[in-house]
Amino acid sequence: MTRSVHSPSAAWLTAILRCPETRQALTAADGGLRRADGRLFPDRDGFTSLVYPGAIHGDDGEMNRLYERIAPFYEFSERVLGRLLTGVDMEESRAHMASLPDLRPGMRMLEVSPGPGVFFPLLRHRLGHGAEFAAVDLSLAMLRQCRARHAAQNVQLVHANAQYLPFADGSFDALFHFGGVNLFNEPARALAEFVRVVRKGGTIAWGDEQMTGNFRHPLGRHLLPRLNAGFLKPMPPVPTGLAEVHHHEVHRGLGYLITARR
Repeated sequence: MTRSVHSPSAAWLTAILRCPETRQALTAADGGLRRADGRLFPDRDGFTSLVYPGAIHGDDGEMNRLYERIAPFYEFSERVLGRLLTGVDMEESRAHMASLPDLRPGMRMLEVSPGPGVFFPLLRHRLGHGAEFAAVDLSLAMLRQCRARHAAQNVQLVHANAQYLPFADGSFDALFHFGGVNLFNEPARALAEFVRVVRKGGTIAWGDEQMTGNFRHPLGRHLLPRLNAGFLKPMPPVPTGLAEVHHHEVHRGLGYLITARR
């Protein structure tokens, strides 16, 4: 069957998809993917859905409900209201962040929690048009935004939980995540998953909000921690065993990005 460019059932991706609970291989079934014991993971809204656990609770549930509501306005609010509260040119700042990881043409890449896909064009530019590129998000509303806004980027979209990634070990050459890990239920588990799905020698980059003394915007320093609890959360510990670990301050003191070699 021929599928759209957004279907996560492209041959290369089908080969590395795994059950997020057991990491067993999956086979195509009518309307989804099936595990050897018969468990069916049905597609949702045209996306392969491999979410585990099924019940989303805690910070994951709270943030997912928020993202479901604000998905259509997220990019606008970040670009316009974000500039007002931070003085940061978000597009320029994202371009800087995308330049920090060691990405090369032809790499197979995974972006975790892309939101509406604001990094897609920047990462695709680094990878080249023919590179294999996938993204996972827990919010179906955000995946719909990715599908509607970034068709030309040819990114394969999967509905999944960052803390239980549905891929075989060492599936990707590079992984990128920004904006979310501070508020995951289990940040350390998510980072361990990031490491697991990247091959030995591959590139990993992750980060989130973090207000440092270099951020001096008076309105933002007062309001942002009240609007987003992520600014008050500590950075999760860097997993052991990584090489070439670098800590980058981004967004003019409003965030961090860690780059490392697997």
